[in-house]
Amino acid sequence: MKADDPRAKWHPVDEAAAHSLVMSTSAPGLIYPLDAAALPSQIMQMPQAVSYFVSNYAQPMPLANGATAGGQLAVVRMHGETAKAYNYIFATSTDGQVVFNGPHFHFPGHHFASTAPLPVESLFYPVPATGKG
Repeated sequence: MKADDPRAKWHPVDEAAAHSLVMSTSAPGLIYPLDAAALPSQIMQMPQAVSYFVSNYAQPMPLANGATAGGQLAVVRMHGETAKAYNYIFATSTDGQVVFNGPHFHFPGHHFASTAPLPVESLFYPVPATGKG
């Protein structure tokens, strides 16, 4: 990812969405459905989004920018007969603010037929070890 890539930028998560993310992931390593109202406001604006999932890491992951990644959000949107999945990494910045970056879509589960069964695990991928704060 290039340093000027907008997906590398971290965006603040409002307090209500941060609370929802924490409350929606009661056990690490599991995937939970998420209500659209629990998303950061910037992600709620994605057109044709139909499904939202969240998972937190079993162990928080330190990032190169000093933040600590806590997990990922996956958003699925429809594009005709194709479904597209997007990932967002959420983290805690060095000043304690919950932040996110993305969308990330360079993973095998990004495009899939909307009628095909798909394991929800394929919507997630390992967190990158880089980032800008």
